[in-house]
Amino acid sequence: MTRWIAEAAPRFVRGVRHYAGARPRAAPDRHIVWRGAPITSWAAFHAIVKTPDRALLGHLDEFRNSLLIAGCQRSGTTAVARLFKRANGIAACDFGEDDELDAALLLSGWVQRFTSGRHCFQTTYLNDRYHEYFEHGDFRLIWMVREPRSVVYSMLHNWKRGALNRLYDACGSVHDERQRTERSTLAGWIGPSRLDKACASYTAKTEQTHELRERLGDRIMIVDYDDLVLHREVLLPRLFEFAGIELDARLLEHLHGKSVRKGNNLAEWEAARVAELCAPAYRRARDACTIGSAHGA
Repeated sequence: MTRWIAEAAPRFVRGVRHYAGARPRAAPDRHIVWRGAPITSWAAFHAIVKTPDRALLGHLDEFRNSLLIAGCQRSGTTAVARLFKRANGIAACDFGEDDELDAALLLSGWVQRFTSGRHCFQTTYLNDRYHEYFEHGDFRLIWMVREPRSVVYSMLHNWKRGALNRLYDACGSVHDERQRTERSTLAGWIGPSRLDKACASYTAKTEQTHELRERLGDRIMIVDYDDLVLHREVLLPRLFEFAGIELDARLLEHLHGKSVRKGNNLAEWEAARVAELCAPAYRRARDACTIGSAHGA
């Protein structure tokens, strides 16, 4: 089966190491076992691992009491996940060059790594499969929201084109389909611009906030990234308390505000477009935050 998967995968997909052996192969000195063709890129993950019949969180229950970090892409989820991974008691489970991709492979069961301790995973990649959260109970989720100008700017200027296209195909295109009647005939023919793709993707991901809060209850904490950075001395202890992890004060140094105002780099017309398409979703999500300056802590 493993060999068939490797041979059936498109040869043009980067990030797949093809091999002929039928058995899972352990990587030397890293204590991992591959259950399919070794995957080293998101393009390969989406082409091979993310199939309708495979649960992306199918092995989550193997990692008891996990801490998950998610939200819309480019919303500070990587920074927050890496901050928690520095804490005492969190298992070192990363094995590749992209720690979120490592998480996706472990949680889907495509790779197995033998580690002990509590785990922290970044699960931003779930996108349209976020309902899988509701099929599990032994985890806590920190969900990040962020003002849209910074997110959209980062999507356009600090992200590969393929990453934005995959997010749009998974989430933004569904949102666009609902708004199709509002689009011009020309826009419908040539397709959305990269700016509109980013806006639709941001809105679709951010709108997941409400169902997650309603259905996960006290297992989710929602925080605005910019709030967290600006008030980290107050909010980070709250997040660590929610996660059940001891906070080392030195970790505060690893969360900085260098990217808080990056949205100011958008052109005036771009900022206006982002405000038109994304601001309502952001306001609703910010109202759903469980901690932050709007909640007194």
